[in-house]
Amino acid sequence: MEQTVTVKEAIQKGKVRLVHLPILIIFGIIILSFVLNAKEIVPGWIIPVGFVIGFLCGWLTWSYFVNKWKIWAFENVRNVHELKQKAIDQKLIWESDSWFEKTEFKSDKQKSKLKLLEKKFLEKDIYDDDLSVPKETIIFYSKTTLVFLLSFNLVVFSIGIYFLLKQEYLVSILFLIGIYLAYNQIKKLRDNEPQIIINHKGIKLKNNKLISWSKIHNDRVFNRTRGKNSTNYLAFNNEEIEIENLTIKFEELENLLHVYRVRFEKDNL
Repeated sequence: MEQTVTVKEAIQKGKVRLVHLPILIIFGIIILSFVLNAKEIVPGWIIPVGFVIGFLCGWLTWSYFVNKWKIWAFENVRNVHELKQKAIDQKLIWESDSWFEKTEFKSDKQKSKLKLLEKKFLEKDIYDDDLSVPKETIIFYSKTTLVFLLSFNLVVFSIGIYFLLKQEYLVSILFLIGIYLAYNQIKKLRDNEPQIIINHKGIKLKNNKLISWSKIHNDRVFNRTRGKNSTNYLAFNNEEIEIENLTIKFEELENLLHVYRVRFEKDNL
């Protein structure tokens, strides 16, 4: 089969079936329980039951579709290692052998198909050089982003001062939060040194020596969500570097990792 589906396209399709659809079902059942109770069709105990049934149905929906998506995605995407890692990072699937993976619905036919697809993981992912990428990329703190954040933090600081003068001490804690955050942004604004340097030889972090691509493993760009906060990171070896305030975007940095490693491998054939 000709493999024309990109990792990005596969992830987007996976989000629809494995994230959006289960969430829609969960909230649909919960809202239905509130509506039925409001119309006095069912008693109040239906609401907590609705929460339980909603989450159960959402989980069952994920369990039913997850292996259908895996088979389609691993069949049609060339770079299956990247696809699997991104799917795990974005909570579409779980790590192999995790307890949650054992809750998946998997027919005998699907088991056989997935076993055959394991052969694709014996091959390395393939990437191409990109002539638009320079010989070296130097990444700094983004002054524009930091000035915006500093302005916001000064507003928080001003609100805290206002409530402090009104002797409303509980809300005036914003004064301390504003000072702390503004101080951090000012420190970064005064830092004009490169935070990350990437080229065909390897990756160099601030105040560290360059690490050769031959000694770099598990390099990737990923997003970590905690509650309502979402942060992008560069990760390799045991390092995790937040890139939110840097002069680089998620997909751009991801492309750089692929391109510079390709160039390193060409130089060291």
